[in-house]
Amino acid sequence: MEGLTPGKQDNGAKTQFTLRGFSQTGGIRIYTFEGTGGGRRANYTVGVDLALIPRYGIRIQDLPLLCQELLQQRLEPDEISSATFTEQDMRSLAEKRATEREQAEQRKKQPRRPANGNPGAAWRTTFR
Repeated sequence: MEGLTPGKQDNGAKTQFTLRGFSQTGGIRIYTFEGTGGGRRANYTVGVDLALIPRYGIRIQDLPLLCQELLQQRLEPDEISSATFTEQDMRSLAEKRATEREQAEQRKKQPRRPANGNPGAAWRTTFR
């Protein structure tokens, strides 16, 4: 599975992150990404505690993309090349998804307005 996402780079060029794979030790999964951009390449890793993901409704197949987004948001030049998808990150994601679901429900519940100001006028006729 490969994915490319723009990230930050010190010279203004966008870093592209490509998933290279993962390894797992115990309940910790480590995703490995290659970042390329601005004429340089670097490897990045993101660790995830798999025991936490069910608590926040995160599916395991969503983790690579979520880790990639984490790198995109947090990566700064000359920083350490590893990150952890923390419980706080998972909680924030769950809260964001809950808010989005609530907003979608509100949009569904809003009454629909008729196309014109006189509903039913199309089927009513006056007979003389």
